[in-house]
Amino acid sequence: MNKPNRRPNTSCDYCKKDIYRRPNDLRRNKNKFCSHSCQLKWVHSNKELSQHYMRNTELPVMFGEQNPAWKGGITMFKKKGNYKNVKYVRCPQEYIQMARKDGYIMEHRLVMAKWVGRCLDRVEVVHHIDHDPTNNNKNNLLLFPCNSSHKKYEGIENGSNKNNLQGTRNRIK
Repeated sequence: MNKPNRRPNTSCDYCKKDIYRRPNDLRRNKNKFCSHSCQLKWVHSNKELSQHYMRNTELPVMFGEQNPAWKGGITMFKKKGNYKNVKYVRCPQEYIQMARKDGYIMEHRLVMAKWVGRCLDRVEVVHHIDHDPTNNNKNNLLLFPCNSSHKKYEGIENGSNKNNLQGTRNRIK
């Protein structure tokens, strides 16, 4: 199989070095450069082009409250299936150790932390009495020291005990 002809067929517009470009690139592009640095040097040497590029690079600040898409620091985590979404809010500075890396925290954990007056540990679980994760009223929340006590409470709440569990071990006979 023959290799394509790679002999230089044009020269760089800035440094005049001989370079190869595919024929369709030669037809499509006005200017040819051997590298991005030569292209930038050529743009800065041309006063009209450099003023055009400098004018277009001065964009307004577009993050946080200055962004037109800002929704007040609230985002919804979409769960799979028929589960309801969990609401994340921007975390206040005094509870930042409870937040994710991006500075957001689940709203029900923030409500409980404010109510208790301290930051929650990672192992502490906040339970919704009505099982609706969007209802973050403090009268609807319970705090458990760990997930095992939370699951025991849910078992008592559902009226099941060890003899009445509907787990996979009990179904397989």
